[in-house]
Amino acid sequence: MSRPFPTISDQQQPYAWTIAPNAGALKELADGIWNCAVQTNQRPLVVLSTAGPLMGVRAALEKYRPKGLNPKIAFLPQVMSFNDWLEAAPGAWKFPKKQSDLERWLSVYATLRKHKDLQSWFKAETEAGAWGLAQAIIAACDSLSNTIAPILQKELHGLISEQQGEVNTQAWIETLQPLLDRAVAQAYPNLARKVVDQEAQVLLTFWRYITSASDPAFRKQFAMAAHLEAAQYGSEPRPLIWVETADPTPVDKTLIQHYLSDYAKYAPAIEVTMNWELVALWSEALNTNDESITEAQVQATVQANIANAHPEHWRLIAAKRFEELAWATAKTIEQQLIDGKTNIALVAQDRLVARRARALLGRLGPSLKIQDETGWKLSTTRAAAALNSWLELLRSSPEGPSANDLLEFLQNPFLDIAQCLSQDSSGSPRAAESLNGLVAELEDILIASQAKSGWETFHMAIEGSVAHGSAAPNPLLLELLQCVRGRLNRWRGIKIDCALAYQYLIEDLTFTGMSQGLEKDSAGKQLLELLAAFDFDEEHQRIVMRLNEWLSLLKTVVEEASYEEKGINALATLSILPLSSTRFREFESVVVVGCDEQQLPAFSEPPLFFSDALSRLLGGSSIEAQFIQQARDLSQLLISFPRVDLLWQSKSKSGEPLRPSAWIQRLQIELPHWQAQNANALFEPRSAAAVPAHMSVARLDADLPMPLSMSPSAYKALRDCPYRYYVRSLLGLRKLKGFEEGFDASLAGQTLHKILRNFYHAMKSEGQKSTSPVVTNIDMRRNWMHQQLVNISEQVFKRLIEGDARVLGILRDWQKQIPSFIQWQLDREAQGWDFHDAEVKVGFDLPFTDADGNERHIRIEGYADRFDVSMQDAKTASVIDYKNQSLTKVEWRADAVLDDPQLLIYARASNESQKIPGRVVQQAEWVALKADIKKGGDEAERAVAIQDMPDAMTQFSEQITEDVELLWSGKPLKAFAPDSVCQYCEARGICRKGMW
Repeated sequence: MSRPFPTISDQQQPYAWTIAPNAGALKELADGIWNCAVQTNQRPLVVLSTAGPLMGVRAALEKYRPKGLNPKIAFLPQVMSFNDWLEAAPGAWKFPKKQSDLERWLSVYATLRKHKDLQSWFKAETEAGAWGLAQAIIAACDSLSNTIAPILQKELHGLISEQQGEVNTQAWIETLQPLLDRAVAQAYPNLARKVVDQEAQVLLTFWRYITSASDPAFRKQFAMAAHLEAAQYGSEPRPLIWVETADPTPVDKTLIQHYLSDYAKYAPAIEVTMNWELVALWSEALNTNDESITEAQVQATVQANIANAHPEHWRLIAAKRFEELAWATAKTIEQQLIDGKTNIALVAQDRLVARRARALLGRLGPSLKIQDETGWKLSTTRAAAALNSWLELLRSSPEGPSANDLLEFLQNPFLDIAQCLSQDSSGSPRAAESLNGLVAELEDILIASQAKSGWETFHMAIEGSVAHGSAAPNPLLLELLQCVRGRLNRWRGIKIDCALAYQYLIEDLTFTGMSQGLEKDSAGKQLLELLAAFDFDEEHQRIVMRLNEWLSLLKTVVEEASYEEKGINALATLSILPLSSTRFREFESVVVVGCDEQQLPAFSEPPLFFSDALSRLLGGSSIEAQFIQQARDLSQLLISFPRVDLLWQSKSKSGEPLRPSAWIQRLQIELPHWQAQNANALFEPRSAAAVPAHMSVARLDADLPMPLSMSPSAYKALRDCPYRYYVRSLLGLRKLKGFEEGFDASLAGQTLHKILRNFYHAMKSEGQKSTSPVVTNIDMRRNWMHQQLVNISEQVFKRLIEGDARVLGILRDWQKQIPSFIQWQLDREAQGWDFHDAEVKVGFDLPFTDADGNERHIRIEGYADRFDVSMQDAKTASVIDYKNQSLTKVEWRADAVLDDPQLLIYARASNESQKIPGRVVQQAEWVALKADIKKGGDEAERAVAIQDMPDAMTQFSEQITEDVELLWSGKPLKAFAPDSVCQYCEARGICRKGMW
């Protein structure tokens, strides 16, 4: 039984009161607090050791307010968390200035810079790791400061009462030296003493350098002393009720007990602790400090509690897979909402499952309010992602960022492109439309050209997008790139200090319009408030660091920050919270996810520099203490709430079986009928008849406009598979492409085409000079051609290499081909062929008859790589197409020329349009640009000609007319093609070949 609230008398010792943390705990606590108010005729001050139960205690005090109270105590007793109580200390403005966590991190950084002995220890740390190390060092130093706090409590209280201005922290530091030496000697074996001595020496050195009177451990002492002083000299000190909602560390327990003993001299002080005898379901959850209690008595108490519990309100659910567990969690909560529950808790032992279940429950809409108390990180919001996209650009090399990083920034929803370009998008609808599609156009261009990184590469991609008849790119694209590049260049080559870095970042966010967008967003507003913390005082503003160090600090701060959701009104509320936050809370039902043996209990790793044994000896938290606290939390959860569902994943990622937590297994031994059910039982069975898949067929819509033109590649798609042509060319569906690994083969081919075009035009110009020896002397011609082709290649590749150094390998491979290619060119000239033109747009109008018998025409056109003319026959010409492939692959094309009639299209187009006056194209060849070059030789086969050109032209003309008439007939287009075509087909996911 819980003890009754003590009777207040004139004793000058604190009162002890225990309550059972069960379903009636809040009522019992509220009754006791009101009892204190009535006995003392004063409004008590209630201080909770943790902030979680704050609202629940206030609500309980209001709910259970006694009737007929004296007006003097009619107001609710003041309820505060321990941290709030410390911050509200009288005269807090006289304390040493409080430093933020950020300022303390910078102090560690500055200390590392000043002291070479410390730098030598951590020289291998990265920027991101260094700030994490700074956090660990500060946490360790705070632990050391907390350790000596009870020892120095009297001295610190004396400092406050005497109102000394400067606090000598050196004396505090020296006090810990013997204590730490004793702890190290006990915690570590003698064999490791040398290493431990070094570790302790580094920590103590850091502690000596960075500890100050403004540290939290000492400010806590100043605040407690100030409260004590107010009670001592105040006119009417109020009763103090200390509620211990969680087991304290030994250091904190000593500290509070000393304070309550001092406070009791001036006013009643009541220490409220938890009595686990009525709720403990496992022996470790009991208060077993009393050595007079035997093991048999402990087991009898536990078994009695289990017998008095209501296991019919507990349900075990096991799921085999992660997704199944998330759906089972969502289904469980959904069913409870259907049953009328409006206040539900989701205990997130497995946070990943809880987040997935939250996403599933989000589909219920605004009728369900979801409150995440597990520390939803600000870094997971889209506002933080938008800021991070700019920080990634700042990290990029001077040559330029990757295309992915650039597009991620330009596509963030808070960016105002109109403001960046000084455009008013609200003025002209055409201007607004142009800006809306600007980034999409840039993405299409960069992906099509596979321009992966570098400003020069991006510029070349935009300039080259007009090739092959493409529409001219938006002129604002280059301006947008220059705008972003200009902002980034401000950060290059300057000495960064904290003040300048903060100034530049805020100016960048304002210039890009992101500040205005973030102000309108809940998470964005919190992010801007967080950034304001980087506006340091003068001392910290002058700290100089590398840009990457400052960016790592900024990202670390954002990672540490939690996002606070806006409150909304809803029909029901779901609170996602850790197990420890269920104390002194009221819920209609509780769902716990992650109840397997790996996640329940869950332990925090000991802090850096401290083993678990050392932390225990220093009076801090230990794994054993965490184990006991979680056993108690789970006991009070099962005892306190009317409905509890325990869920876990029964198979790990590797497929190994996972058992429920050992605590659950121990309960199952005592409750043999309490067994787990499969998550599949939560879902209603569904039946469906299997229907075999059939070959995909495209039925042309009557309103679908038929093509009036066709490129050679589009016709090849029609020949490969009519269904593929329908999806790609008629419907305009394209696979969402990204940036591939390595250098894109198509971009390499386009670059080589450009090099050869420039080379042949230079050769043609040189040949028109009557005095040039290059025309008559074969050796000089060879040398000239080699030098020209090498120079042009390096010139064209130069900009690409500046943007992406990996392109250098493509250039080197091509340079190995140059001697052989020149030899092939000289051999071709010896055969009587002379270069005529390159990159020539040619086409012809194909007449055909549609399904209604009407005469129609369709335009077939494309760009031919090169035309040559015969020097021996004034009426003959030849067409050539370069392929950045091996000779073997080119020969495969020759074997199926009617299915890939690119050269035949160019030949017919040239002949019908008289592109080369007085000449007829009678020969066609593919030229491989990746010929097999033998070691030490310049000769290599690289050309494959179309055999029986006249017959091929005749067959092609009949075939293309028949294909176009069939397309225009409106008949269904069936999906068929050989595996070699289907393997890389963009429409494969739609036609689902392989399933029919």
